[in-house]
Amino acid sequence: MLFANFVNVFLHRVPRLLTHNYGDVLRPFDFPAPVFQFLIGVSLALFLEKHARLGRTARGAKVAALRRFALLVLLGMLLDCVGALHVGLRWGVLQTLGLGGMIATLLADAPAEGVAGVAIALLGCFSGALNGEVHANPIAALAFVPLTLGGLLLGRVLPRGERQGLGRFIGYTALLALGAGALAAAFYGVGIPFNKVLGTSSFVALAAALSAATLAVTALVEHRGVRFPDWLRAVGGNALTAWVLQYVLVYYPAWIAFPSWRRLPLVPGMVAILATTTALSALTVALGRRGIRIPI
Repeated sequence: MLFANFVNVFLHRVPRLLTHNYGDVLRPFDFPAPVFQFLIGVSLALFLEKHARLGRTARGAKVAALRRFALLVLLGMLLDCVGALHVGLRWGVLQTLGLGGMIATLLADAPAEGVAGVAIALLGCFSGALNGEVHANPIAALAFVPLTLGGLLLGRVLPRGERQGLGRFIGYTALLALGAGALAAAFYGVGIPFNKVLGTSSFVALAAALSAATLAVTALVEHRGVRFPDWLRAVGGNALTAWVLQYVLVYYPAWIAFPSWRRLPLVPGMVAILATTTALSALTVALGRRGIRIPI
């Protein structure tokens, strides 16, 4: 997500392959944000279970989760208002994440069939007239909620430190990927285009399939005894902190302090993007080790 966003900040002319949010066109960078929304659902299941182990009631754990997601929405509004130099409520990426998390929290105790039913119903609703720019208003943002619900379903069956349970988890994950992929093909087959900006049902189902498949692959790699690097796990665990830091350290200077700068050619621009992504990730990890973080 950081790399995809910095492309638009640093490059004067963005190569077509590195663009995203271009209507009825699929590009690789259209998927990082939806995958992250899916993982928010996985994280929610772990959050609720952790609070249950700590002795908190199911209601208390849900209230804590709702409070966290509400604060995430408010934080997103604040960041977007400052960036736009505009006083008023604004919608954006963090707000969409928070909305999905709140709805998933309310459905956390529902049977899997019920959660899947709500997700499929939302896909049906956002297959035409109800669609709008997902990150522009809360109604349109409901189109991405099936991603969070899909993550919640897999988070429920994620093995808790037991390698022998990974095989069954991979099976569940692959099944969800196949089902979502079939839905994506069906929606696309009846004429609903893949459009991330509008959150069309075909795109959201495809993103859910890709998210589940990615989770299955990483679980399979771990099942075979491969350990992911600590630095990568640390960046992932502090991803929301990195997202907020990009506003303060990259967006605001680019948008507010130097709004007319011409940006860079491809090669020096790519160097700047990689250096900025690396530095921001390192700062995120360093802050996380000191307890300064926005928890997922």
